[in-house]
Amino acid sequence: MTCNLFRKVLVLFIEFLTFLSIHGVSFMHDNSSERRSGLYEQAFKTREDRWATIAYDYVHNLNCKEVFFTTFRECKDLVEIKKSKINIHIANPSNFGGKYRTTLPDEQLTGADTHDAVLVIDPYPNANFGHLVIVFYIDENIAPLDCKREDGIYLGSNECMTLALRRRCKNALERRSRRRNFARRCEINFLPVVHFDKDMKDDMYMVRRENQLQCISDIPGFATCPELRTVNETAELICNPIRDNTQRCSTTHETVHTSCRIFEVCDQAVILSGGWNRQTTGVRHLKNVELFYWTLRKNGFKRKNIKVFFANGVSGVKVPGEDPHQVQPAALKLALRYHLQTLCSSRHCVDSLMLYLNSPSKSDGTSLLWDINNDGIADDAERYTLNEMKSDLARCEARQVHLIVDQSYAGEIAAAFQGSSRHKNVVVFASGSDHEYSFDDEYTNHWVQANHKRTCTNEVHESSLNSIKNSSPVMQEGEPGTVRTTIFGAPCNVVPPFTEHELRENYYGCQNLPTGFWLMKAVEERKRR
Repeated sequence: MTCNLFRKVLVLFIEFLTFLSIHGVSFMHDNSSERRSGLYEQAFKTREDRWATIAYDYVHNLNCKEVFFTTFRECKDLVEIKKSKINIHIANPSNFGGKYRTTLPDEQLTGADTHDAVLVIDPYPNANFGHLVIVFYIDENIAPLDCKREDGIYLGSNECMTLALRRRCKNALERRSRRRNFARRCEINFLPVVHFDKDMKDDMYMVRRENQLQCISDIPGFATCPELRTVNETAELICNPIRDNTQRCSTTHETVHTSCRIFEVCDQAVILSGGWNRQTTGVRHLKNVELFYWTLRKNGFKRKNIKVFFANGVSGVKVPGEDPHQVQPAALKLALRYHLQTLCSSRHCVDSLMLYLNSPSKSDGTSLLWDINNDGIADDAERYTLNEMKSDLARCEARQVHLIVDQSYAGEIAAAFQGSSRHKNVVVFASGSDHEYSFDDEYTNHWVQANHKRTCTNEVHESSLNSIKNSSPVMQEGEPGTVRTTIFGAPCNVVPPFTEHELRENYYGCQNLPTGFWLMKAVEERKRR
């Protein structure tokens, strides 16, 4: 009896101390060297406010010498970010008792466990995904002692907040791993998809399939959420080859109308903006597509030779003075690859091949396309890997290939083409190095504002080094010095500069090839056999 009474008193005492800590400084059990801040000045208006503030306080007071879920350098930047720059995403507890599972593009984050709520701190809402986010689980009906055993933050009212970890990080921590780049491998770089647990009743299936994680704009002191496309706009694929049994929605050349006409060589372009899901693709990404499309049109690219793959698709790219241009879902990966492979394998088809990439990306250079089945996992059909891109562009028959990459870890793509004997005519312009994020559409805006009439693409890039503030753009080539033209393949810095008539006559769009040229090339090919 005495023992039970002592235990009850101890629990009440711990709850009292925890209540005080909520209005002071929250802490993680193993983070003994955190800096202590003063008392919170304002009372919490909502439960979301309380959760967000305590989570922010934990992040703000990290000891970067002891942090294992990101690099020391990243941590130093993280703890200095002001609350007003941070977005908060929350999946609130269910009204009908459902539990949550969380999923990243490359793994089930929760494993066998389920949780009552999920909170995510996004310290870089103006950056393209992937970039570091901090994920917390919140569970109800957890006693203070049990929360402490889980290395959690006791929130009062029997609520416990714990830091979410990748499974490979948990295993490595148990082995006390010292593996190179371990911290970077531990990072969570995407907003998790939060679904209700599969054990819910069948009549709740549709609710269970929805992503329950939402950005919250009205938490005092935190940043306003970015503008997203509407739920209706992102609910399903516009042109689904499984649902729509038509040629227009097939996964081959019938979708994009790939064509190479005899006796004609043309400038061709592909715009790829994957999106992944509604939470990671905003209105600004669609604007980037429209701006780059318009830049191509102003510089002579014909409508039929510009192929756009965007997120789940839209009704069309709209620019002044033109009918909407057809847009395919980025999910039509086979159509995308078929188109590139056809262009690159066809002799005398392409003069200048332009690729613009603006997708969510993994640290290995993989571009995420669209989560077709909304399961949160990026399967083979939903991601475009760096090796696939290199294969599609290998020994490309285009005279020159320009890749403009405005996405996080863009330098990883640039490095992959550097000095490649299979990509001698490929030049890559990347928004940043292999470890940097892409911010605020800076690199895209630089390219669409440049004067491409007479400026070499390498010079456009070089001028970005002074105008891009949040990353360090890089350029790499298959063979140094091979590609020195404008985006439409014309010589640059010509004195006096070409007139608009000369550009239209000799370089814009498509040019006729003399019959003698074709006959000469046919003879050369026959001799090589």
